[in-house]
Amino acid sequence: MKVFTAAVVAALMTAGAASAAERQAKIEVSGLTCPSCPYIAAEAVKSVESVKIVTGDYDEAAQTIVFDVTYDDAVTTPETIAEASMDYGYPGRVLPSAASASGS
Repeated sequence: MKVFTAAVVAALMTAGAASAAERQAKIEVSGLTCPSCPYIAAEAVKSVESVKIVTGDYDEAAQTIVFDVTYDDAVTTPETIAEASMDYGYPGRVLPSAASASGS
C-alpha cells in the first residue's frame, strides 16, 4: 500500500505550521482485515484533536498499519491517539520511538 503512504504524505505537505509543543509518536493499529480498514484506521487517528499523520506503513500480511504522527502535547497524548482506533473497532498501541528505545 505504498500508494496510501504517498497519498498521506502529499496531503500532509499542505498542512499548517507546527505548534511550539509539537511531538512525534508511532502508533500501530491492528486487526485490519479488509481493503478499507487502513483508511478507517487513519480516520480514527486523525479524529484526535491536533493529530496529523506524517506517514502510514501498511502491512497487509500482518493486518497492521504503523502511523508516524505529530500532535500537540498540550492537547493530547500518544495513548489517547492509540485508544481512538478502538472506537472504530481496531486495537491500537503506542510503539517505542528510536530515541526512547535506545536507552533500554
